[in-house]
Amino acid sequence: MLFSSVFSIFALVASVNAHGYVATITCNDKSYKGGVPGETNPKSPIRSISTINPYKDPKGSGQTCGAGAKAGALIAPITAGSTLSLEWVAHPNQKWPHEMGPLITYMAKVPAGKTAATVDPSTLDFFKIQQDGLDPKNKGKWIVAQQMKLGTKYNVQVPKALENGDYIMRHEIIALHLANSKGGAEFYASCFQLTVSGGTGSAKTKPSPTVRHPGAYSATDPGIFAPKIFDPGFKYTFPGPAIAKFSNSGSVVAVNVNQTTPIATSTSAAATGKPTGKHCKRHWSSRHPIIDVPRS
Repeated sequence: MLFSSVFSIFALVASVNAHGYVATITCNDKSYKGGVPGETNPKSPIRSISTINPYKDPKGSGQTCGAGAKAGALIAPITAGSTLSLEWVAHPNQKWPHEMGPLITYMAKVPAGKTAATVDPSTLDFFKIQQDGLDPKNKGKWIVAQQMKLGTKYNVQVPKALENGDYIMRHEIIALHLANSKGGAEFYASCFQLTVSGGTGSAKTKPSPTVRHPGAYSATDPGIFAPKIFDPGFKYTFPGPAIAKFSNSGSVVAVNVNQTTPIATSTSAAATGKPTGKHCKRHWSSRHPIIDVPRS
């Protein structure tokens, strides 16, 4: 339809220089900078990628942790039940440009004999812990649009029911500004190397369902190919599995994450001052604005 076609043209023009990556993560009150794709490779728990350009093949190897992803030198400690915050940018000091699409987060347990820095993430069984799409409080807008300001953080809550040990967290944005055409979706994946402590789970605690990356998506999945995305009243369907549940001795514990709204308000660091991590945790239940991570 004409309405959709006009928006597609504007989206195509906007996409010429519209790319990006996760620049920082913060967990247990410590911040870690990742490398600038194709330029720098600091010691970090963020696995480095080779380019800021979007990845288009839902079945390709770049689906796992991003194009050309390589293991990081660090593994960041994080407490089960706490939050990890992250920042998307297009390039250093350039804001994330895409305003359409979901933010989806998975985790996978690293098996015995491997660490989060030595494991091949494509061999892991990932379970989904969080997903945010259209903003229920702002009709027609996407929650990812909140990331389009420098210094803005997005929060992910780590499930309390995890077994302690090393994990890979896989976080992604699927940009949908061209998704009304088959093959138009753009994938931006990033992986973080974590050691979880304080979890209530055990070796018998099995999250399900699980998927592999690549393998979880196809080009025709709802939520990846969305021919009616520009139509009024469009309702989004997330791709991939449902939010995981944890089974233990016959009982099932759901991940304590709301899958339709943000865990905490994504807000500009410039507007929040410099509260501490304890401040953030103390006001978690009231959806207090997330912590400001100092930028260097």
